[in-house]
Amino acid sequence: PTIQYQHFIPRFILRRFQVGPVKSKTERQREFRRTGVDPDYVHYYDVATGSLDIRPIGKVYGVPNVYQDVRNTHNINKLEEKLADLERHAASIIMDLHKALPQGTFTLKQRSLELLRKFLFIMHYRNVSYSGTYFQADHPENAGGRQWIEAFMKAKGIQSAVEIWLHFLRYYLDTSHSDIMRDAAELVEKYGEEDLQKMMTESHIQPGLKNFPAYTYHTHANNYFFSIWEAAEGEEFIITHNAFGLWEGLGGGCPGLHRIFVVSPRIALVLCNVLLRPEMKGYIKPGAFVSSLLNVNPTPPTPIYASGAHGAHIDHVNFRSAMSLARYRSSKKGENDSFVFKITKLSRLQTLEFNSVVLVNVTKKGSLTFLSRQSMLRT
Repeated sequence: PTIQYQHFIPRFILRRFQVGPVKSKTERQREFRRTGVDPDYVHYYDVATGSLDIRPIGKVYGVPNVYQDVRNTHNINKLEEKLADLERHAASIIMDLHKALPQGTFTLKQRSLELLRKFLFIMHYRNVSYSGTYFQADHPENAGGRQWIEAFMKAKGIQSAVEIWLHFLRYYLDTSHSDIMRDAAELVEKYGEEDLQKMMTESHIQPGLKNFPAYTYHTHANNYFFSIWEAAEGEEFIITHNAFGLWEGLGGGCPGLHRIFVVSPRIALVLCNVLLRPEMKGYIKPGAFVSSLLNVNPTPPTPIYASGAHGAHIDHVNFRSAMSLARYRSSKKGENDSFVFKITKLSRLQTLEFNSVVLVNVTKKGSLTFLSRQSMLRT
């Protein structure tokens, strides 16, 4: 097979950190045809070597052939094409979000919000550093899932952890958000939320359990509310090799109070644990949270139901039932609901603190990219 450099951080995000003037797609293609050189560059700091240079976007934050699926004999790059399609839709929404910054709010329809959530989940899942360990049967962190992994490999004729990783990447890409949530709801209805959580953290996942990765997606979607954080004027967010899905903070001893996704020097999308919702704070004991970002108070989105706040179609939804909720959200009525997000504008100190969280988590073999040197020096 031909070698294809495949990004785990999309080009459309890296271009937001581009050195020099931003070019249109037509201008980029014209220049590439003329020179044979990628015309887009970013600052790139390699932690291992301590070197800072300017590199082509086409040669950073990616790995050759990482998404190639040799089991697909018709088109081994099919997964990369599906990722590109998802990225194209996400890029359009994120562009609209940048345009909305002056208004201080951003409104998303149900399907657009679902697509963005799916994009964020896959951005974290697709990171190449997980490919060989996510489903590695003998990995210490997978002890509880070992029997399930081995049974799944045998049933599907899969030979390696990377092949399982690609199998479920295909499942996440091919299946709509609504259908993944329905698959997860079937598990919740059958086993209960508490037992499924125990399977993940304490005991073991039953070998024959169908679609368990749908439940992983479900917890990502249900346990966090979506928020939009904007860097202070004159400050910028930075990006690193692992700044997508990076977890921060502890809630009651459990990791993941925040999940961080930097999408540009101006914007970070942050999934906040539902324990941080304003109505929950009264029930939380002092000191239960440990986080560097507790002085940022994002508000959950305000829903606008298509048939009014208490429309007839809302009344019959059992919000305690995962299946009832999944059915409603996947329905024609549900897709017309909208969500209004108040953009959380950070102060200068909050922006620098946010960047410090990202920096602290850079590994010895990691890398980072920034837009302006002055802002990076302050960080």
